[in-house]
Amino acid sequence: MKHILSFDVAKGKSVFCFIDELKNIIIEPTLIEHNKNEFDNLLNLVKNYPNLIVVMESTSIYHLPVENYFRSKAIDTVVMNPKLVKQFRDTLNKSKTDKLDCFKIARCYLGTIDNFYSKNDEYFMYNPLARQYWSLVESQTRLKNRYKQLIEIVFPEFNLVFDDLYSDLALNFIHDFPHPSLFANRRIDYLMNYLKKKNGTTQAFRFKNKVLKMKQLASNSLCFVTFDSLQVQNLIQVIEMIQYHKSEINKIKNQLINEMKTTRLFKIINSIPGFGEFSTALFLAEVGDITRFDNKYQFISFMGIDSVTSQSGVASYHGPISKTGCKFGRTILFNVITTLIQISARTDKTNPIYLFFRKKQSEGKHYYKCIIACETKLCKTIYKLCTSDCLYSNK
Repeated sequence: MKHILSFDVAKGKSVFCFIDELKNIIIEPTLIEHNKNEFDNLLNLVKNYPNLIVVMESTSIYHLPVENYFRSKAIDTVVMNPKLVKQFRDTLNKSKTDKLDCFKIARCYLGTIDNFYSKNDEYFMYNPLARQYWSLVESQTRLKNRYKQLIEIVFPEFNLVFDDLYSDLALNFIHDFPHPSLFANRRIDYLMNYLKKKNGTTQAFRFKNKVLKMKQLASNSLCFVTFDSLQVQNLIQVIEMIQYHKSEINKIKNQLINEMKTTRLFKIINSIPGFGEFSTALFLAEVGDITRFDNKYQFISFMGIDSVTSQSGVASYHGPISKTGCKFGRTILFNVITTLIQISARTDKTNPIYLFFRKKQSEGKHYYKCIIACETKLCKTIYKLCTSDCLYSNK
C-alpha cells in the first residue's frame, strides 16, 4: 500500500498531511517550518511506512528545499504541475485553505498517478545549467539595451566604426576608449597596433581605414558629455558586465556539450539537420529522456505545440497552440526551424522540413502557422528516431 506525504508549500513554511492510498488520514494537516530539525523529526515519524511517496506542487523556487531534502534521503518525490492540481481542485468544492490544499494535492496525485514522471534521468541532471543559461541570456539582453543607450549618449558614431558593437573587438576598444577625446589625439599607428593586438592578428595596416574614419568622426562629433562624466563610467561598467556574461554563457555551453555529447540521445538528435551541438544539449536538458513518452502525441503535448480543441456535437474548433508545456523547449524548436529553413533555402532545397514549410505556405498559411506545423513535424521525427535508436537519414 502506498503512503502519501503531501505538502502545500509556501515561502519558508509548508502545511503537510499524511494519508494512505485509500485516503485514510494518518497525520492531520500540520504546519512545518523549513528547517532541518523539523524535517528530520517528520522523517522519523513516516520513514517506516512502506512505499512512501512525497508529493507537492511546483511553486516557483520555494518547493526546491523540500524537494531536495527528500530526494537526498532517497525518497520518491513527485513535483506536480500547478495547472493539473488546479483542474482537480475545480472539480471539488471551491473552498481553499492551506489545510484543504495539502489533501487535494495528495488526492490529485492518487487520481492521476500514471501521468507523473520523476525528473531524475541523465539528461534532467543538467536542467539547472540550462536554466542558468536562459537567465544569463535574459540579463545579457537587458545589458545590451542599456549599452546601446549609453553609446547614443556618449559617442553615437561608434555605430559607424564597428559593424558589430557587441563583438569582442568593439567591446574592448570602447571599454578602453569610451569617449572620443580619449582617442582623437592618439597617433594612428598606436591605435592600429591596439586594434591588431585586441583582434589577435599580425597585420596592423588592415585597421588603418577604420582608425582614420574613427578620428575623423571624433573630431566632428556632437558629444556633449565629458570624458569623466557618470555616463562614461556607466558605459565602462556595462561593458564589463556584458563581457562577464559572455564568458559565463560560453562556460555553460562548453560544459553542457562536454557532459552530454557521449549520451545516446545526444548523438541521435545532433544528427538531425538544424541541431548543433549546443542546441542539442540544451534541448535534452530541458526535455529529458524523450523515450519516456508513450507516443509522439504525448511528446508534442509536453512541448506545448498541440492545438487547443473545443468540440460539442458536430461543432469543432481548433484554436492556437496550448503553450502549457516546455517553454524553453519551444524556443529551441523555433530557433532550429527558422535556422534550418534559412540554410536550406540556400544550400539544400530537398530537406523534408523545408519542403513541408513551402507546402504550407502554398496553402496560404500564415508564416508562424507554417513554423508551428514544421515544429510538430520535427517533434515526430525526433520521437521516431529516439525510440528507434537510429540516426537521421535524408533518404
